[in-house]
Amino acid sequence: MHKAAWAAAEPTRSISREATHTVSVPAFIYPDSVRWNVFSRKVISELREYPATVHAAREYVEAFREFGEQIDLCSQIEYECAKTAKAALELARATRRRHGAATWRPGVKDSAMERELSDFIASAEEKRKVSLDRRKESMIDRRADARPFETPLSA
Repeated sequence: MHKAAWAAAEPTRSISREATHTVSVPAFIYPDSVRWNVFSRKVISELREYPATVHAAREYVEAFREFGEQIDLCSQIEYECAKTAKAALELARATRRRHGAATWRPGVKDSAMERELSDFIASAEEKRKVSLDRRKESMIDRRADARPFETPLSA
């Protein structure tokens, strides 16, 4: 998310938009040291779905990169990163709870990360909604301005 914010600001410092081509949702794979045999089948199934979630976010961003506005791309990447990070936190919390591993402790560094991500996602969704409403209004205004000819040209 930090790199996306930097890339969004970079075009204002220089004429090039090359910085936006270097940002994306990071790939995700589990480390080889994960001991899958200690998990139940249900937990393994849930854990195996997460990389597919990240891959779907990466594919969506790449499609957005191809067809969307470059300046909107960075905010889209930040939004997708926040959504996948929140999903990872929820998955980690559920896995820890099921297996009695180290529990989440309020007050510890980064304990408010889920709340911050939720706030960021809600704020980004609100901005997207406002942006879409603005675009709809501008399209309606353009259509109202384009009137057919009131008098024939050959008259």
